[in-house]
Amino acid sequence: MQVDKVKILKVRENGESLEEDYVAVEEPLEIKICEEECRTFAVIMRTPGQDEELSLGFLFSEGVIDNSKDVREITAGDGEVRVYLTRRAEIEPRHIVVNSSCGVCGRRLLYTLEILKSEVKVEKRAILSFPRKLREYQSAFNVTGGLHAAALLDTSGDLVAISEDVGRHNAVDKVVGSLLREDRLPASQYVLQVSGRVGYEIVSKAVMAGIPIVSGISAPTSYAVEIAKKSGVTLIGFLRDGYFNVYAHGERLI
Repeated sequence: MQVDKVKILKVRENGESLEEDYVAVEEPLEIKICEEECRTFAVIMRTPGQDEELSLGFLFSEGVIDNSKDVREITAGDGEVRVYLTRRAEIEPRHIVVNSSCGVCGRRLLYTLEILKSEVKVEKRAILSFPRKLREYQSAFNVTGGLHAAALLDTSGDLVAISEDVGRHNAVDKVVGSLLREDRLPASQYVLQVSGRVGYEIVSKAVMAGIPIVSGISAPTSYAVEIAKKSGVTLIGFLRDGYFNVYAHGERLI
């Protein structure tokens, strides 16, 4: 369940009324790593749905797993996901609750990021169509107005994967996790489109997944621009109806 119905007091200039409204669901998810025994690695505040993909994407971002072969089994239920590894991982559990997953804040440091050399090209007019296509598939956002979305699109603008979550990083991890599960990483022929601003975490997650182009509806941060330039990522911001800004590696746009 991604949305919940609540009673609200709606106040207007000419009066007030008791009404019902929809809000995005936010609940904790406990991610457990299982080797000889299971241990809690992290607790993430997320929107329920695609919990297994979120966990895989999060563990990938944290450097715990590199591909689907590192996972023997994964189970989900009752607010927890158990990931059974095929090899022993040297990890330090997070004994904190985080409001959205941030892989680069953990194990993988910025200087370890690879330089992407994808020669993929995308037409500018295709980029301009992405916000509309993203909104078309944002079913929960259309009801609540309270969820972020991340989508992977091909160079023609066709949708490959999309996820929604209260956390923008969670939405990206869900998309990356779905590709990892299907052995489709690195995603060197695709564009990552996000519904909000682009921070350094988003760009870093894209680099780790091999995604060469990142586009956001809102502004990028200075650190995101710096990482994009150093890592070979095409970075687009302020993608609106009829225009966008290119902050790094515009040579992929034709």
